[in-house]
Amino acid sequence: MPRTDISTGISLYYEWHGDANGPPVVFIRGTGADSSRWMPQVNEYKDKYRTLIFDNRGVGKSDSPDGPYTVEMMAEDSVALLDALDVDTCHLSGLSLG
Repeated sequence: MPRTDISTGISLYYEWHGDANGPPVVFIRGTGADSSRWMPQVNEYKDKYRTLIFDNRGVGKSDSPDGPYTVEMMAEDSVALLDALDVDTCHLSGLSLG
């Protein structure tokens, strides 16, 4: 179960899929569902891209600190995760809050 501690003080669950040498695509969901909901898209992109999915704070297998959570807080978490995983550039795809 891959998790990493990020600079905002929590641990986020994440998964890499696809071509390890492909350009990274990061899929970001909102607060209503975990990262597994991205699997149809991951399966479409996996032959050409390295895809990253993760659970936001308070969702799925990531830490659930006391709320409330803000959009700014979750955006900071996303940037902190990319920094922790040494992702300098990527394509982003979001849904809902993502």
